[in-house]
Parts: sequence; structure tokens; C-alpha cells
Amino acid sequence: MELELSSSCRRSLDFAFHLALEEGKMEPDAKHCIIALLNDPEGPVATLLKDFGLHQTNLELSKTANNIEVNSSVFESAKKPYISKKILRISKKVLAEQEGTSLGFLVYLVEDFNNTQIVLESLGVQWEQLTNWIDKQRMAPLVLDVPLDLDANTEIDSCLRILDAAGNRVREGLRVVDDYCRFILNSKVLCSIAKKLRHDFNEALQWIPATLLISQRNVEEDVGTTIHTNQELTRLNDQDVFKANIKRVQESLRSLEEFGKLESPDFAVAIGEIRYKSYDLEQRIFRFLDISGKLNNIKIYGLLGSEHLTPTFLDTLDSLLENGLDMVQLRIKNISDNKLLDYAFELKTLIAQNGKTLIINDRPDIAKIVDADGVHLGQDDLPIKEAKSIIGRNKIIGISTHNEDQLRTAIDNGADYIGIGPVFNSKTKTFSKLAGLEFVRESSAICTVPWFAIGGIDTQNISQLVKHGVKRIAISNSLFNAENPLKTLKLLREALVNR
Repeated sequence: MELELSSSCRRSLDFAFHLALEEGKMEPDAKHCIIALLNDPEGPVATLLKDFGLHQTNLELSKTANNIEVNSSVFESAKKPYISKKILRISKKVLAEQEGTSLGFLVYLVEDFNNTQIVLESLGVQWEQLTNWIDKQRMAPLVLDVPLDLDANTEIDSCLRILDAAGNRVREGLRVVDDYCRFILNSKVLCSIAKKLRHDFNEALQWIPATLLISQRNVEEDVGTTIHTNQELTRLNDQDVFKANIKRVQESLRSLEEFGKLESPDFAVAIGEIRYKSYDLEQRIFRFLDISGKLNNIKIYGLLGSEHLTPTFLDTLDSLLENGLDMVQLRIKNISDNKLLDYAFELKTLIAQNGKTLIINDRPDIAKIVDADGVHLGQDDLPIKEAKSIIGRNKIIGISTHNEDQLRTAIDNGADYIGIGPVFNSKTKTFSKLAGLEFVRESSAICTVPWFAIGGIDTQNISQLVKHGVKRIAISNSLFNAENPLKTLKLLREALVNR
């Protein structure tokens, strides 16, 4: 593209990059470019600006650039071809030149660079007079001896139309995905990720001025606006809406990335990174749908200790799993890892046969080995992120909480479900302090993931919990040590289902 710049313009652009490099910068700012353009005191830019009050042609830099040889090898930046294209485009469109000129470089600075006005006014230039002159050039283009080839820039203009259309599709699609995470999934974590992706995309798009993209928009002559397919006009459910829009985002990002390479390699790289982030967001949402689909239908969560794992009780457990016990946690402490593994494998086989969910307490390593469905963590156990790195990101991770701060932290850290309690005194575990019904009431109002009330729950107090918004319970002694576990399970489940 530099071959389409005049020799004086190319020298000025090279010099501007040299000046920036001398100050340790990767690309020039307005001051560097103006110094470069005024390096020739008899050149077209200096001559023009003198008409508008220029009385000083030298500006100070943090390092002197007097010893720089303009014709030496130029520091190459990915932004340099981008600036060259802008100069060429403005030279043709505003000044009706056939190549990028020094005056076109000046107009580009006036229209696109921050601080250009401040720098020029410090040299005595009357800014309003200069901008009025530029506007007049738009209204009265020069008459050339050689006819201007109006189609010479068709490829560039078409590229900008593609970037504009693809950018709009990405923004629109990300908004739909954001709304899906916020209003349908009600996930604070996913909503935050979606918003961050939108922010990153808007930042990346700043490489290409919005006014330039909009100037090339041509809805009237866009042949694609009237072409539709039946699939495009039909959505089966809200999940179908999400799927269509996340794919729309990814396809449009790919188009932006490929055609963006014609504008700037740096821009293309930035868009590529956002495309990969969109793949990660898609995976996170599908994981959320899979896990929330499992957890939303769970009502009764049984907590098993070693005292329950006898051959006789396992037969009872099998019956409970067949009749409404949805999820089981293996909760055993102070035994050898070998023994714990034996219990875990035995439970895994039984629970898998019934199509139910197995959670291992405290030990993501054991959960990983037996391929359990997930792990449950206490406040003093591994952080969620580290546990997930062991067990795998597609497994369920739950965490116990005892107050509102712990609850909010667990949600922010990505817990799939949360234990809320202890609500009542328990025969299987001693508590120094109860969270009580007040914490249950708070959780019902603010918790955005599935949660289970825990601690001393039985058929006598289940109605109190239901009145405070409880949909799921975690239970141990009052179920597994009941005189009639199946009858107890039925009563508990009826209370929750008929709430």
C-alpha cells in the first residue's frame, strides 16, 4: 500500500514512525506526524498551514530526533499499512488525488487523531479556518488533467461494508446471548462473561473508526437484506435462540477476522482472540444447561456416612433410588484412601444403575478416579477453581455456605449448587452456630443457582422450610435411620413437590 503514497508522504510517514520509536512507542501520535510533515519547511503542508497562522515549525520531543536518517530502514509496525490505507483513502475522497499525499496525511490527522487540534493550535494554526478549508475540498474537488478512476477503491469500500455488516451482526448476537444469560439462565457468572466479551469486542472495533464504517453502509443496494430461509425465521425455544445467535457471532467474527487482515493484522489478531473467547462462552453455557438440567429436577439429596454402607442398607438404598432419592453424597472422613475408594466404586455402580447422581464430599481426586458426577466442598476445602482443575470443568461442584457473604462468594466463584445451613440441630453433626430459617429466607431471595437446605431436616419441620421458599433438601439421619425410610422419603418428597 505504501507504493500508492507520494514520495514526500511516504518520507513523512517513515519519519513519524522513527520519531515514535525514539520515544519507545510502537506507533506515532499526532505530534510525531505533524513534526514529520513540517520537516520540509517549503513542503505543501507547511505552505498550507502558514496560510492559517503557522508561525512555528518545531516541537520538542522527549528525545531529539535530529540525528535520525530518514532513509534508513524503517521500524515496521502492523499499524503502518493501516495508516497508509487511511491516508490513501482520504486523499482520494477528500482531495480527489490519485495517490496518498502529504496533504491527505494532514487531513487524516485532523479527522482521526486525538490531540491534533491542540498540537496545531500550539503552533499558531487557526483550527476553524483549517477545518473549513478541508470541508470546502469535499464540496469542490480538484479538476484533474488525468480522469479520476472512481472505481479504484471499490475493493477497499466493499471490504469496509463487510466489516460494518459483520460487526453489526456480532454486536446484535452478543446482545441476545447476554440477555439469554441474564434473563433466561439467571446466571451472574455467565452474564458477566458475556458483558466482558461485548466490551472486548467494542474495544477491538476501535481500530476502524465507526464514522468510516457507517459512511460505507448501503442498505438500499444490499442484496442480502431480502434473502431469508425458513430456518432463519423459526425458533423452537429460548435455547434455540441462543444456539442460533452464538453461531451468528462466531461466523461473523471469522468474517471480520479474514477481511480485517486487509485493514490491519493487529485488528485481525484481536478479533481472532475474541472468536476463541466466544467458543469458551458457548461451552460454559452448554455446561450450565447440562448441569442445571440435572440439578433443577433434584428434590432429595441423601448424605451417606460409613455407617450406612452395609450390605443390608445398600438394598434399602437401591429401593430409595428407585422411589425418589435423586442424588447421593458419599460423606466419610477419617478412613484410608483405599477404603474410601472401595466405598466410592461400590456406590458409583449402584447409583449409575439407577440413573441418579453421585457426589463425593471434600475429595475431587477420589471423584475423578471413580468418575463421580461431582464433588462437594466445605468452606475450608479447596477453592472451586482448583477443584474444577482436578475433577474437570464438566462435573458438578457444590459448596456449603453458612451466611450471605459466603453464599454470594460461592455464586461469583461458579458453584453449581449450594448447601444452605445448618438450619436445625442435627444428630449426625455438631454445630457451634445455626444459620437458621433467616438464612433460608435470604437464600430464597438472592440465590441464582440450585440450593439445598441442610441440617436437622425431617418430616416434622419440612413444612417450615417450604414456607420459606425451600425447593430442595439435603438429608441424612432422619431418612436413612428412619423406621420406614421409603415412607419418610415419600412424605418429604410430597411436601416439596406440592409446595
